[in-house]
Amino acid sequence: MEKKRRWLTGFIIFCGVLMILPIFFLVISSFRVPEDVFKLSLDVTNLTLDNFKAVMETPILRAIWNSLIVSITVTVVAMLFHAMSGYALARLNFPGKNFIFGWMISTLMVPFTVIMIPLYMVTKNLGLANSYGGLIIPMIFNAYGIFLFRQFYQDFPKELEEAAYMEGLSIAGTFFRLVLPLSKPMIIPLTIGFFTANWNNYLWPLIINQKEELWVVQVALANIVGGGYETSWSIVLAAALLSSIPTFIVFFTMQKYLVDGIKMSGIK
Repeated sequence: MEKKRRWLTGFIIFCGVLMILPIFFLVISSFRVPEDVFKLSLDVTNLTLDNFKAVMETPILRAIWNSLIVSITVTVVAMLFHAMSGYALARLNFPGKNFIFGWMISTLMVPFTVIMIPLYMVTKNLGLANSYGGLIIPMIFNAYGIFLFRQFYQDFPKELEEAAYMEGLSIAGTFFRLVLPLSKPMIIPLTIGFFTANWNNYLWPLIINQKEELWVVQVALANIVGGGYETSWSIVLAAALLSSIPTFIVFFTMQKYLVDGIKMSGIK
């Protein structure tokens, strides 16, 4: 038994090292001179900051700021709207509730590429093309978040809500003052997922926006790669390292709450 445990520990450590290696080479290669970028060595002697100086001349910093605005806005608004929708579908009784829920779930089976052109036409006709509104509003609504909130609220203790009603709170007051603050086990994982998905979104921002000042980080990175006849991969890696910092910050900031949420809600 002890031998098996050692083998398992060694295997876990080996898998951890394999996952860390790409991040390590990203960090090291972003500081290397161009001729040493693709060398698979652990040599850290010949490093330079010139790559980051060159990155400052690209639109990557503006793109990071745009991605922060889009990702944070979409995540915050989506968490509020999805929680409200999930609570209504789980607790309120109104005609067509099951049909509406089934219709929402059915949208999960439709690939984005199918609705991409109609969504672009609607967004453009509303005057939202080449604007933050066009980048943000279509990305807010997602049946996945509504579904998870509905499932979570179906198991939410009704006794707490009944006690709130006895204290004189309305349905809206009960939701905002009691239910929503206790929804952290569901909000934290979805926040990480929504922020990461919108931070890595490339196709929709590429379609809906043609202004360089509104580029998001993925579009800016793609233009750095394809911006000339010869790509300077050391600069690309430096830009990629800068663009990955916000996602690392979000994950490590919420890691404790994510683990606690998994323990409380049993998400697997």
